[in-house]
Amino acid sequence: MLTLGHTSPKATLRRAGFSLVELVITMTIMAILVGVVSLRATGVTDKARSTKIIATIENLMSPVMLYHQDTGQLPIEYSGWQGSTYHRLSTDPGVTGWNGPYISDPIRRSWNPTGGSVHVFNYVVPGYTNNNGIDLDGDGTADVTGTNGSIMTFWDVEEDVAERVDRAFDNGVAGGWMDAGRVEYQAAERRLTCLLFQP
Repeated sequence: MLTLGHTSPKATLRRAGFSLVELVITMTIMAILVGVVSLRATGVTDKARSTKIIATIENLMSPVMLYHQDTGQLPIEYSGWQGSTYHRLSTDPGVTGWNGPYISDPIRRSWNPTGGSVHVFNYVVPGYTNNNGIDLDGDGTADVTGTNGSIMTFWDVEEDVAERVDRAFDNGVAGGWMDAGRVEYQAAERRLTCLLFQP
């Protein structure tokens, strides 16, 4: 028999825990919240990465053009490589007319927000573009090839980030976004290439 104010040990145990249904509902709500937050965070991260790549490209267009005006050549600048041979924008390579430095520091992998390498090439590398050159007008033929242009290449770039970069430079260009305009993307290699300068 129970007296007022007292509860049996059995009744206390029932009230102390959560039911299976309550636990399942709580876990479901938490999973939904985590999913929503992670989707938003991914979108913000992709936007930040694409914004940094766009800014890097824009900041290197003028130095590449100035280097060409001063020397009559196109520069190279490789992240992770040592010596003035591979850092012609930031270090005097002994080229006639060089009037730099054109950028204050050598290119580093940290310039690529995805953590991959980043290079400026003094020619359009055929294997780094989808049409063996840059197809500016989207007609399927290469308009800029060989030493007729300087490109910048970023490795380990996710497709969503690459597409945002492409829209910033090539919005409205005919053809597919991956292989037409100043920016090209090779999904299998996760490689983004952009035309910096065409003499």
